[in-house]
Amino acid sequence: MTLRIVPTDDFPTVQAAIDDSAPGDSIKLLVGTFDGFEVTVENLKIFGCGIGRTIISGQPAQGNIGVVVKANRTVLQGFTVQGFLDSGVLIEFTYENNVVKEIESRFNTLRGLIILGVNNLILNCKVANNADVGILASRNNCIMNCKMTNNDRGFNGGINNILIHNLFKESGLTGCFLGNNSIAFRNTFLNGLRGLDVNSNNMIIENMSCRNSETGILISSDDNVIDSNLTRNNNLSGINVMEFATNNTIRFNKAFNNSLFDIQATPPANENNTFNGNKCGNSFPPELCT
Repeated sequence: MTLRIVPTDDFPTVQAAIDDSAPGDSIKLLVGTFDGFEVTVENLKIFGCGIGRTIISGQPAQGNIGVVVKANRTVLQGFTVQGFLDSGVLIEFTYENNVVKEIESRFNTLRGLIILGVNNLILNCKVANNADVGILASRNNCIMNCKMTNNDRGFNGGINNILIHNLFKESGLTGCFLGNNSIAFRNTFLNGLRGLDVNSNNMIIENMSCRNSETGILISSDDNVIDSNLTRNNNLSGINVMEFATNNTIRFNKAFNNSLFDIQATPPANENNTFNGNKCGNSFPPELCT
């Protein structure tokens, strides 16, 4: 297994180092600005000198995307990807068990990170000021300890994703849209239009959603568990269960100082869902608080 350094006389670009690598090799990027690159070799580690010090901001790797992963067990770590006309980082379909760690993706015209593969880990990343979605993830991925700020939508997820301890802040639309069969645990949603939109069969546990222009948590589908979350100081409702949503369990949440209602369930949602143990100042209908 070999360590290659970029830039050197032998490897003036990241792509040159990748093309000369074998599975299990590592590539260190020094301080500076580099063109985009495409990872096509299995089990590579490509790491820079840190966010804001190693920057991918030149020619794109594919189309208008900065970094494209077409391999398994890749580790990307310690650099910034910025200013691409499409997206910063793309993990292509069918590729899995990749780790994107301590990466910043910012000021891209569309998305910060696109995760189309499965079983990937996105850890300690910063995704900021992308004009569309901060992180788009299809299925079976874990996003943990990331900060998503000033994106149109912080996170847009498909199915079976896990979100743990992320910060979603100042999203133009929704801080997080959670698809189906996913888990959101101890995330924070602040100062967006809506904090969290929930589809079906999700577990929403111990999150905080505050100071959003509309609703803290919006439930528009079925079979979710909304447990022990905190919603406060949202300009409409803290938790809003839409009239067509059924078989959701809303329990032991705390909702205070929301401008319209702390918990709102438009009939017949108040009868078609289970509410118990919620602490709140007011609700519609009134019996949803204890």
